[in-house]
Amino acid sequence: MSDIKYSFGVKALIFYNRTTLKPVGVFRVISSVEYASETEQLLLQGGHRNGAWAAEAGEPTQTLTATLKQFPNFYFTEMNNADLTTTLSEDTSGFIGTIANKSGTSVVNATTGIASVSIISGSEALVPLGRISVVAASATTVDVYLLGDVASGALPVTDELTLLGSGITIADSGATVDLASYGIRITSGSGTVALTTGESAVFTCRPANSKTTEIVMPDSSDIKILGCVLVYPKNSEKQQKIVDFPKVSVSGLVFSANTREFAEFEMTATPLYDEDELSLFTKTEILATN
Repeated sequence: MSDIKYSFGVKALIFYNRTTLKPVGVFRVISSVEYASETEQLLLQGGHRNGAWAAEAGEPTQTLTATLKQFPNFYFTEMNNADLTTTLSEDTSGFIGTIANKSGTSVVNATTGIASVSIISGSEALVPLGRISVVAASATTVDVYLLGDVASGALPVTDELTLLGSGITIADSGATVDLASYGIRITSGSGTVALTTGESAVFTCRPANSKTTEIVMPDSSDIKILGCVLVYPKNSEKQQKIVDFPKVSVSGLVFSANTREFAEFEMTATPLYDEDELSLFTKTEILATN
């Protein structure tokens, strides 16, 4: 059967820098990849005739569409200009940011409000992932909400709100109050607490972890021009092939979340004619000897 050319499966989709030919990333968890080239037919019609007089080629269009099941960092950074920050090894400490006023000025105050937040020693694994919103419920109490997920995965939802605690008293003179189930300690200011109801503050936190990646997407609609190689797996007849697209344009960003199934998304690139390679793509096939 080795004289019959066929395709079975897809192994990888490699994107590379066209100037250096250095790969910028590879997709490996792939559902499908499809290349399509279509040319519009322009028909000469007129008169009382059951058919066109002539046909000429219109504008050709090419598309490379991939259905993918992984969301690598380079998809956001190299293809969509996002900023990437990686923090290694918060495995023993976790992380908690500085609390800051969000609405009003009374919640965070070194004398009459909350002076600081910290992680309870030994409870680093309990800290939620995300941002914590602290809202003044009265002059001396706060409600604490989560914009994220808890470490245990059991998201606390009360009255359709992600509430970590309600009516928590912020006592005077540097007193502390713990959200023990979430590893967070709140310390009050040095004087008499006087919060303004409805005002709020926020801080960021993460549980103990071995690696944190933060991707910040700017307001960008740039088109990226890259090279791309479609790699097929070697089949049982020892046929092996690759397709090199030396110039493709990519733009746009898609990601999803699905109920009880692996998320996937569709990415569309446009193969462009490369004047250096004098081609849209080059397909290379071999019949391997082993």
